[in-house]
Amino acid sequence: MPPDGSDGSLLLPVGHYVGIQYRIGAAGAPRQVRRGATFHDLTEEQFAVWAAAHGSADAIENDVPWQRQSVERHPSVAGLDGASEIIEGFLAEGLLVEVTPSHDQAIVFARSHRVMPLMLGLGNRADEPDVFGIGFLTQPVIEVSHPIYDLWQWSAMDDSLWATCENAADVARRAGSTDRESLEPVRLLTGFLGSLHAILLANAACLDIDFRLTWPGRAAMERAAAGDNG
Repeated sequence: MPPDGSDGSLLLPVGHYVGIQYRIGAAGAPRQVRRGATFHDLTEEQFAVWAAAHGSADAIENDVPWQRQSVERHPSVAGLDGASEIIEGFLAEGLLVEVTPSHDQAIVFARSHRVMPLMLGLGNRADEPDVFGIGFLTQPVIEVSHPIYDLWQWSAMDDSLWATCENAADVARRAGSTDRESLEPVRLLTGFLGSLHAILLANAACLDIDFRLTWPGRAAMERAAAGDNG
């Protein structure tokens, strides 16, 4: 994939930021991002790059796609030495991912990543029923359309973003909808990816990988419990 984003690819951050981690006797305190079951320690320079990948208010307001070169030109990144190498490293580690919305690669991305809501759904507005708020109690942070809100609010129920799109399309189909935008998972995904940076920048959600924790000895415990009940 071309590094300059000339193919229309978006650069997205992956992981849940869990704050600064102070350690007794350590000279510095890294910032930690959890991706799946792995915690990544980031330097201030690395964190600046990862944070910049969330987008900018100006780009969102002007509907400008947030791409690799957007991150490299971001004020918090432009003066850093080795920013390009940090991006390459994050792409290799999976803390950043490049996605082309209207492309088969978007489905591959959606099958292997999930969206995790980090705020509350506040419902819609009486004067604009198709505008839904996301934020905290009595404190809206971002407003989105109903299709975006619908995927956002159900995303925690699925293991992947693609499953969320498929389930949303299935619900629309069973409800008798005739709107192709609601009935086709690919269209739902394309629309959601176009709004994803606005959601990520507001910290209304984060991206994670599709994973499940496997606890050691769980199968043995289940067999033991079944034996006790038998």
